[in-house]
Amino acid sequence: MAMTDPWPHQVELKLDKMSAAERLRRIDAWCTDWQIAFHVLGTMTDGVIRVAFEEARFASAFHAHFGGVIAPTDEFETALAAGAAEGDLYDRLAGEYPD
Repeated sequence: MAMTDPWPHQVELKLDKMSAAERLRRIDAWCTDWQIAFHVLGTMTDGVIRVAFEEARFASAFHAHFGGVIAPTDEFETALAAGAAEGDLYDRLAGEYPD
């Protein structure tokens, strides 16, 4: 069963620590003005956040206005598939090499 993310269109954005709060306020104001639903996801690495949208056009408009990098849409599914493949390999090896 494939899991679908209701917020698959994401833009990764680097934030300067000193101006992060103001930049997040501007992001909120811009999205509110344009009536765009969004989520700010937790930091991926220090100073980098992801802003997630329901539609690709919103992520594209956000990217055009604020910059950043548009994350690949299938990144989550790819990560899940890789994790499942690693689990299958682990199970196979465990069966071949019992304790």
